Formats: sequence, C-alpha cells, structure tokens
Amino acid sequence: MNSNTISLRHVLPEACFFGCQDIAATSVSADSRQIRPGDVFIAIRGSRVDGHDCIEAAVSGGAVAVVAEQQSPGPGVPQCIVACSATAYAKICTALVPERTESLTFAGVTGTNGKTTTTWMLRSILTAARRRTGLIGTIENHDGYESSPAEMTTPPADVLARQFSRMIQRQTSHCVMEVSSHALAQKRCAGVRFSVAAVTNVTQDHFDYHGSAENYCAAKAAISELLHPDAPLVLNLNDAGCRAVRSRVAGMTPVITCGVENAAAELRAHVLTKTHRSQRLRLHLAQGDAEVRLRLIGHHNVENALTAACLAEQLGVRLKDIVCGLEAVHAVPGRLERIDEGQPFQVLVDYAHTSDALARAVETIRGFVPGRLICVFGAGGDRDRAKRPLMGQAAAKSDICIVTSDNPRNEDPDRIIGDVVAGIPRQTVLCVEPDRTAALRQAFVCAEPGDVVLIAGRGHEPCQQIRGQRMPFDDRQMARQLLRELHADDCPPLRHPVFSASWPA
Repeated sequence: MNSNTISLRHVLPEACFFGCQDIAATSVSADSRQIRPGDVFIAIRGSRVDGHDCIEAAVSGGAVAVVAEQQSPGPGVPQCIVACSATAYAKICTALVPERTESLTFAGVTGTNGKTTTTWMLRSILTAARRRTGLIGTIENHDGYESSPAEMTTPPADVLARQFSRMIQRQTSHCVMEVSSHALAQKRCAGVRFSVAAVTNVTQDHFDYHGSAENYCAAKAAISELLHPDAPLVLNLNDAGCRAVRSRVAGMTPVITCGVENAAAELRAHVLTKTHRSQRLRLHLAQGDAEVRLRLIGHHNVENALTAACLAEQLGVRLKDIVCGLEAVHAVPGRLERIDEGQPFQVLVDYAHTSDALARAVETIRGFVPGRLICVFGAGGDRDRAKRPLMGQAAAKSDICIVTSDNPRNEDPDRIIGDVVAGIPRQTVLCVEPDRTAALRQAFVCAEPGDVVLIAGRGHEPCQQIRGQRMPFDDRQMARQLLRELHADDCPPLRHPVFSASWPA
C-alpha cells in the first residue's frame, strides 16, 4: 500500500533490528508475489504458507527490508524481528494511513451470532445522534456516505487501513466493526483500538479452524486486548459463552453485563408485548429507563438491541437518541427478512447457519405461526462437520424439514446432507432435495394459508460456492421468482408433495 513514511522502531518499539538502527517504510506487503521495489516484506505464518519461506523470493522481487519472527541467515537486507508478524503487519498498515486514525472512534462487535444486526442497530443509533458513522461488516462496508458489498466480515489489515482512510477523508467520526473470530486469531485488527466492544454470544461454529470450543472462546475473548485502557467490554449475561469470556478477562478488562429478563445483569431489557411484526421493550440503562418499539422480532433481537444500546451509551449517546435509533431499524437484509409476493402464507429468509441461530429462528417463528412451520436449510461444505447434525436437531422443531444444498464449496453435497439428516429424529416429516431451487419450490407448493416457510442459512448472500466456482444464487430473489410463478393467475392447480417416503435409505 502506498502512503506516508513511518519509522518501524516507532511503530514496533519492542522489535529487534539487525543490519540497521531503524527501517523507514513507505509501503509493505505480506505476499511475496505482490512485492514491488521499495516494499517492506512482512513474513507471516499462515495456515497454508509460512511467509518465512518466501523471504528470498520477496527480496528478489525488490523488498528493501523484512519483518519476521526469526532472523534469516542471509537475505542481504535489514531485518526487524518481532514476536508476531501478523500483529506487526496490522499495526504498520494502520500507521501508514496518511490521515490520523485517532480521529475515528471505533466500536467492535464479535460473537457467533448477532454481529450484523447489532452493528446495524448501533450505526442507526449513532446516526440518530448525528454522528457520521462508517460500518465494516458481513453485508456491506460503508464509509459514512456510500456503501459497497462486503467480501468478508472483517477484511485483512491492509484493506481495513484503506477503509479507515476513506472514512477519515469523508470526515466520518465513528466506525462500527463486526470482528470475526478468524480476524481475531489472525490479528487483522491489531492496529485498531476500540473505545468499546461487545461479545454477543459464543456457541458452536468454526471449530474446523479453531480446533476446539476452548480455542474458539479464547479467540472471541481476544477482542478485549484491542480495547483502549479502561474501555469496557459489554457481555451478554444470558449466554453461557459470554459468561466464559467474562471469566477469561476477569481482572484485566472492565466488563459491563447486560441481559434480557436477567436480574443479575447490570443493564437489562424486558419484553412488554410482542406480535409477529414487532415487540415493545423496556430498557434499563445507566441513564435511566425507556420504552422502545422494536420492529425486529425474536428474543435474540432483544438481546441485540440491548447490546447496541449499551455500546451506544458508552459512546456518550443520550437515551432519547438510543430509542430513536433502535426504532428506525425496520429490517436487516437477510435476517428474518419477509418475502411478500401476495402468497397466502409467510416466507422469511434468515442467515441462520449455526445450530444456535437456527434454533432461535425456529423458536421465534413458533411463537406466532398459526399454521405449520416449513424449514428449508442445509449446511456449508469444507467447514465444521460436527455442527451439521446439530443443525438437523435445531430444524427438527419445525413441522416439515426440507434439507438441501447450502454452499457446498469443494465437498459432495450429498455427504453434507447426510451429516445433517443424521441429527434429525426419525419421526420428523422430512424431504431431502439437493437442488436448492427445487427445494424452495417444494416448500412453496406444500405451504398452505397460515403456514410459514423459513429459508435458512444464506440470508443476504448472492452466490453459492460450488466446486471452486461462485454461482449466482440469492435466496430472496429466487423465492420471489418462484412465488410469482407458482401463484400467477395462469398457474395450474398445485399438487402438494408427500414427504413421508423422503428419508434417505
């Protein structure tokens, strides 16, 4: 990245230097294939490639210095040796931003589920309080004025730095970030200092990468290390995973606990009334109590709203602006998003791709559906296999389960479906249809007035990854297309499928 000139001794005061007293850096790269003459190469240990094995190639490509975790015997250029190259890379990328990132106030949200909705709520609150707010997250990146589609929840450090630069150029004052467990483990945000952060929940996900529940919880807890001194970490006391995080950070990080219908929490929310379209809450915050009409349904969204309110309060937002901001959120793309093409039943699209999220979505819909709940879902490929039967268990609370393909990536869809079905009790009414379009059609043909069709797993995502290729497929667009076709005036009478014989052999 091109930027100003910085002193690595200043940015990395604990580093050791060999062949020099300091290194002046104007551009850096962690990819030896992308090195340009004059770059400083950062040798990072990755899951597939160790950058230390690429030092010679980087120097041959024009690198004028190397940052690494161990001294190399003869690259012929100055070396800066650090404890963690990934951390150093993130700090250097941030330092190279021409504008002073200290002008941005950062708020971070991590957790298995709820990151996107919580950050959207917090952005709405800050906007209501007249703070120009940027967003980095799963659905979009926003610089305070314009948005662009996001490619990953938390981008690499160099991409983050460019986004911060754009926000500052546009005089954005606050940046709200979703922080993934991968980003925390890979130190992508090590150049950021949060004024406040939150953990929404910690349930099962990404064990294929982290290796265990213990490691996954540790990755989430690591967000506390990115806080300014004395800045608080907001934890959802309703969640066992957050309580485990609380134990991990005890004595090191100030903690604010929040909870729904939880007397033990410092800040609380109570549900006063709820319908199939909204719910009324009473918030008990440090500033006082307030009632909020939340247009997002579900207990999990009460937790998300409370977390967003707690974060906003720590950023100095007044109670009336918190209420105004929460009430301004009418929907979050792909989060229990309603699809209405005039059909006589309800259709909801949700991003639920973990067993906890799917169970919450099913429970929420169960609270208002007068008819049957038909759930279309699957599980992603090349990811944690252990969570697949748990997805089946969560969906089994529906009246009809239709198991289909969901982002198989490089894995056999039938194998993934088999893993999911293994968790579904035999008495469940089940249909297995690997073709996702056909599965949606089955659900809509089966649905009757008063039923709800839940399409889970992909939410806002516009593509599926199949055998290394990104194939366009948006659940919302496909649902609209199928509903228009099936309920057109010239459509022949629909014949309801029979699912009793749909169990795989």
